[in-house]
Amino acid sequence: MKAAIRAPGRVKPVTIRIPDVMDMTGLCRSTVYELIASGEIDAAKVGRSTVVFIESVERFLQANRIRVASIGFPASGGDSLNDGRKPSV
Repeated sequence: MKAAIRAPGRVKPVTIRIPDVMDMTGLCRSTVYELIASGEIDAAKVGRSTVVFIESVERFLQANRIRVASIGFPASGGDSLNDGRKPSV
């Protein structure tokens, strides 16, 4: 009996390597390793390679998501540049 042949790209990866985490998130290598060391993202050692669980990166980013209103911008509508107030310098 022949083994089934899978089409490439049909299986979603579970883990990615550190450079891929850096590309995905824009974080530097040392920050990624700090997040692993602190337990904020999950990783595993496979031989000499470190792999990061994609789900933990997504969970970390969602947990640290900043809503627009929390950084000083209006959360809904309105033109913040033309609302009658002088801009702060």
